[in-house]
Amino acid sequence: MAPKESFATFEPGRKIIPMFTEPNVARIELARLPTPIDHLETLSREIGVNLHIKRDDLTGSALSGNKVRKLEYLLPHALALGADTVISCGGVQSNHCRATALAARRLGLDVELFLRGLEPDSPTEGNLFLDKLLGSVTHSLTAAEYMERNGIMHQRAEELQARGRQAYVIPEGGSNALGSLGYVRCMHEIVEQQKERGIAFDHLVCATGSGGTLAGLLAGAEIHGFSGRIWGVPVSGNAEIAARCVNRVLHDLRSSFFSDLKAHIPPENMLDGHVGSGYGRASDEDLERIRDLAIMTGLILDPVYTNKAFGGLLRLIRERTAAPDSAVLFVHTGGIFGLFPFAGRLEKLL
Repeated sequence: MAPKESFATFEPGRKIIPMFTEPNVARIELARLPTPIDHLETLSREIGVNLHIKRDDLTGSALSGNKVRKLEYLLPHALALGADTVISCGGVQSNHCRATALAARRLGLDVELFLRGLEPDSPTEGNLFLDKLLGSVTHSLTAAEYMERNGIMHQRAEELQARGRQAYVIPEGGSNALGSLGYVRCMHEIVEQQKERGIAFDHLVCATGSGGTLAGLLAGAEIHGFSGRIWGVPVSGNAEIAARCVNRVLHDLRSSFFSDLKAHIPPENMLDGHVGSGYGRASDEDLERIRDLAIMTGLILDPVYTNKAFGGLLRLIRERTAAPDSAVLFVHTGGIFGLFPFAGRLEKLL
């Protein structure tokens, strides 16, 4: 957990922005913020709710998606501690690992990534291609080894330290208290954008993996006065596991930054049943929905996160939990590079 030391001695000339709620926590500006909220008028008429999209797929080009908001807080901490290398982990097509590699290189840091499912013959495409283009050192982990990922990464950090290097370990998805501050800030953006538009969202839906994004949104909702109901759609594991991940990050936020925070998410606010055949996998039905939405709206979803979350949103509407004409905000967390490994299957559906 990040200590609350001042970053006042940080390297001159680099743009550091004090956090709006915690003056002793630094932020580096990496993302293009604020991201817009788009109203999908045609799709709104089709599905019967007033649908808006928070475009966090537009936080950058290669440095796109939700992970960069977390890295804005994690990487200044790494630099303040004198790190020359960043270590993190994820699936072989991890958006987080790609964003970490790119942001770290921008700041002059080396990168080592522990990737679940990486094989010698894994196609060099999508996020993995960018990892390699950026010169990341990659390590393969089996599914069983990945369960011990934190210990493995810290062991590697100790090995590097013995060679005179200084490594900083970022957990899966950047999902700890410090990283989730990025989505506390994002909720501030959303609340301000509501005011500008004269709208109050009744529901907010986003994908949930390692839990930091949703935890930050929930904490930000309490801090900044967002009154809509917040839903997570697990992309791996079930609702109970996902809620536990989110609530663990919320507990750490409470311990580290916001002592009066009461936010939590019950399992019933997790829209279960959209994992399909597993993390990183997609059925033909999933890919057809990606195709249909792209044709109808020009919006591109990815098979791993946003398309599954969009399935959860459609369920809210189908079951009338989101009433007709209610205002719904879908948080698009990016992931476009994870779509490319599915190009062959998608081409057959075009």
